[in-house]
Amino acid sequence: MRHAASLTVLLALLGTAPAALAEAPAATPGPLKKISILESSNLKLDDRYRTLKLPESPDTPELRQLREYVLKEVDLSKRSEPEVILAALEWVSIQWDHDGMNEPAPGTSSYQILQNVKQGQRYRCVEYGTVVSDLLLSLGYPSRPLGIKTPDAAYGGFGQAHVVSEVWSNALDKWIFIDPQFSMYATHQGRYLNFYEMYQLEREGRFGEIRFVPSPRYLERHKKDPAELDKEYRAFLGRYFGYMNIPYLRDGKKATLMLPLKGKGQFATFQGFQSDGLLFTDDPRELYFPLNHTQVLLTYNDARRPIDLIQEHHVTTEQEFLSKRPLFAARPDYTLTLQHGMPWFDHYELRVDGGEWKRLPGDTAPAKLHEGENTLEVRAVNRAGAAGPVNRMKIRYAADP
Repeated sequence: MRHAASLTVLLALLGTAPAALAEAPAATPGPLKKISILESSNLKLDDRYRTLKLPESPDTPELRQLREYVLKEVDLSKRSEPEVILAALEWVSIQWDHDGMNEPAPGTSSYQILQNVKQGQRYRCVEYGTVVSDLLLSLGYPSRPLGIKTPDAAYGGFGQAHVVSEVWSNALDKWIFIDPQFSMYATHQGRYLNFYEMYQLEREGRFGEIRFVPSPRYLERHKKDPAELDKEYRAFLGRYFGYMNIPYLRDGKKATLMLPLKGKGQFATFQGFQSDGLLFTDDPRELYFPLNHTQVLLTYNDARRPIDLIQEHHVTTEQEFLSKRPLFAARPDYTLTLQHGMPWFDHYELRVDGGEWKRLPGDTAPAKLHEGENTLEVRAVNRAGAAGPVNRMKIRYAADP
C-alpha cells in the first residue's frame, strides 16, 4: 500500500489525478522482455599504460629505418601473433654473439647496432633487449627492456644483472617474457609466462615445471644440445630473482621502476656505481597492467524519464506498474561510445553477431539489438595495424521462458 500511495501522491504533485487517468483506454501489455547481459569483458580501462616509456609513434624515422631493414632480411609481415613475436626474437638472437664488455656509444640506434654487427661488432644483453624491443615497437607491439637483478645488486661483484624483454601480446592479452640473448621464451602448462609469473613459480618450488623454449636457429648457430642448454639457462636465470625493473614515465619525468622480489629493501647504487632515478614499488600491478583494451558505454536512444512514462501509461498503483511495465520497459536501442587504453591509437572496429569487422568513422556507433541473443564485439587498432584484445558482450533481449 505504501508504493501505491507514493505513486498517487507523486502524480498528484505533478497535477495528474488518478481519477482523470481512469478515463484513459486500457492497454494490453504482452510479456515483459528483459535485457540480460549473459557474458561481458567490458571492464573499466586501466590508465597505467600512460607510464610506459614509448616512442610517439611506431613509425618514427629511426623505427621506420629499423623496420625496413629487418623486413628485407626476414619476412614478418604475414605471421600471426604470437608467432611474429617469436620470429622477431629468433632473428635478433642470431645476429651476433654476446660480448658483455662492449657498450655502444650513447644514442646509438638499434639500426646502427645492426650495421655495426655486420662489421664484426658484438654487444651485451642490453643491446639484445634494446634491438628486439625496438623491432617489436616498429611493428606496433608495445615492448620494453626488462632488467632482472640478483638480491646483491647494490654492491655485488660483476654480473649482478641481466636484460631481457617483455612484449604485450594482444592475442594472449598479457605481457610475455622473451630473452633475445638466448632466444628463449617460457611456458607453463601451455601458457606463455611473464617474468613475475616465473618468479611466483620459483617461489612455490615449481621452477622445474617451467618449459624454456629456444629457437631452432639459435640451437643450430651455437651447436647446443637442447637439454644441455636448458640446464645451463635455468642455473643462469635462477640467480636473477632479486629485483626486476622497467623504464617508467610520469608527468614527463623518466625513472626506473624497481620491484623487489627476493631482494630486501631499496638501494641507490648498482655494483657500487651510481644509479640514477630509481623508484621502488611493492605492487607488481604497477609493472603488469593491461594494454590496448576498449571499453564501451551503452546509452539508450530516445531515453525518457521514468515519471513521464508512468504518467503516459496511467500508473497509479504498484500492481499497475508491474502489469503495465512491458509497455514502457527499456528497449535495447543504443548508441555505443567507445574509449581505449591503446598507445598509438588509430581507429575502432565493431563486429555484430559474428559477422565481419567494420571500421568505425569515430568513437560512437548505433546498435539496435534484436530479440534473442546478440553479440557485440569491439576492438581498437593502432597506427601499425595491430588490433587490440576483443571486448565481447553477449546480450539477450527476450521474455523469460
